[in-house]
Amino acid sequence: MDERFSTESLIKLVHRYYPSGIHGDDPRHRQSEEYKRLAAARQTAQKDDAVWKSFRQRVREQLPGCVQWELPGLPYDPSRHVRIYLPDTRKSQRERKCIVVFTSILAPVHFLHASQEVDLDEDQSASEAWFPPLPPELQPLEAKLDALVRESFGTVRLPNDVLFTPVPDLQVGNTSFEKVKLVHCLFSDDIW
Repeated sequence: MDERFSTESLIKLVHRYYPSGIHGDDPRHRQSEEYKRLAAARQTAQKDDAVWKSFRQRVREQLPGCVQWELPGLPYDPSRHVRIYLPDTRKSQRERKCIVVFTSILAPVHFLHASQEVDLDEDQSASEAWFPPLPPELQPLEAKLDALVRESFGTVRLPNDVLFTPVPDLQVGNTSFEKVKLVHCLFSDDIW
């Protein structure tokens, strides 16, 4: 793998966007150069979404039976992400499976995981996430989406051992010190 995407390089990179040892509730957090750099990257990405829109259109064209649900990542996360539900999935179904695509704005990297949502009753649901290898019934969709992401963004898909590397001196979103991993820093602290 390219040295830019090594665990060490990515840890060094995320330290440019998150202040070490400062909790998000501490006033120094938002005053830090790291936070200002992250906020600027988010603002720039929000203004430049042509490639993201093109990617979503390609998904609609090449996977016409799939349903997309874009999550509002950029105001909160350093990534764009969309849930791609299996063909013919309807909101009224009790159980729904999808693949979630994340693209980072901090580095040319992406990752995919699978998710299953189950409605328990009218007010409650449960979800479960799977990381590669994905369940066999999701692997054909995973392969198509991974190819579309690579073609659209020119990104590299990070393996699990890199994604789940601890970055214990950072606090990201609602994930506290000692629990943060690279996946939280590059994509989101809310993986479901």
